[in-house]
Amino acid sequence: MTTATDPTGTEDVQAAWSDLVEALAEGRLPILETMKGVIPHIYEKGDHEGFVTFTRAYHVLMSDRRILERMHQETLDVLMEKFSGEYDVEAVKYGIRAKDGFRLFDKLCSIKTEMYGDGPPLLSGDSFAECLAQYARLVGHVEALWDDACRHYREARFPLSTFLSILAIEEVGKLGRLWTDLLAWDRTQPTTQTTLGRLGRDHRKKHFMGIISGAVINARLDRILGKQRVKQLLQDVESGKIETVRQSCLYIDMMDGKVVLPEDVIDREAAKFYVVLAGELWAEILGHFPWEFERMIEKVTAFEIEIGFSEEHVKRR
Repeated sequence: MTTATDPTGTEDVQAAWSDLVEALAEGRLPILETMKGVIPHIYEKGDHEGFVTFTRAYHVLMSDRRILERMHQETLDVLMEKFSGEYDVEAVKYGIRAKDGFRLFDKLCSIKTEMYGDGPPLLSGDSFAECLAQYARLVGHVEALWDDACRHYREARFPLSTFLSILAIEEVGKLGRLWTDLLAWDRTQPTTQTTLGRLGRDHRKKHFMGIISGAVINARLDRILGKQRVKQLLQDVESGKIETVRQSCLYIDMMDGKVVLPEDVIDREAAKFYVVLAGELWAEILGHFPWEFERMIEKVTAFEIEIGFSEEHVKRR
């Protein structure tokens, strides 16, 4: 309600927000159910700006320790009920430790700080619509790379399929801050930078950001590619082997005293692994809007079935 002293109604909005925070913090309103009451309306409309606003509000709410603790407990309660008491937090932690996940996540945070702190925001529009259009072009660029990787796989051009898959993963790593930039679309300050800084130069670190962000905790990827393959992947990306594979996709080289071509090094199985990996990471990391994630994961699943995975194996659970 507007008044002569508050013509915009700002005080009413602030009061309503304060009441909501206290109701959630004190348990008078369930957090998950309150969120669920908002999301369907945004989801049905495909309301990008509404979802961004909702996400911003969620982050503000979770900055209140009381609400964060209640959210944690409600989430555990739901998991326990959903899995009939079989959900084991310690087993999840064990799985992360088995992949050296805690150390890798610490390293990931350090690398992200280094790489993202050196460059400008990825979005520069003057309005939400302009920033959303830029966002869509960037995510679409990665999708186009993956589409080309799939096409080359179908045509048995396995080195090119693998190269484009790794390139898509690298771009996923580069776009790791994209969602944060969209959430802060109206807070972005003008920049005079003309390059992406380190994001434009370091292939190995972009591979690391793309893979670690989406593979350390990913039950679907573990199931489809196998836990041991994923564990080896994490070791390979840290050692720099992924960059060696990328170069092997393009260049004539020497091995054991003989000249080899890319097709001598990169076979169908390698291409299959990387093209599936790239698709899964594209959806997992860049599927920020729920309806977009649904479309992306359905597209990835359809391709996986096409190249020989059973529907039962790759379908969502």
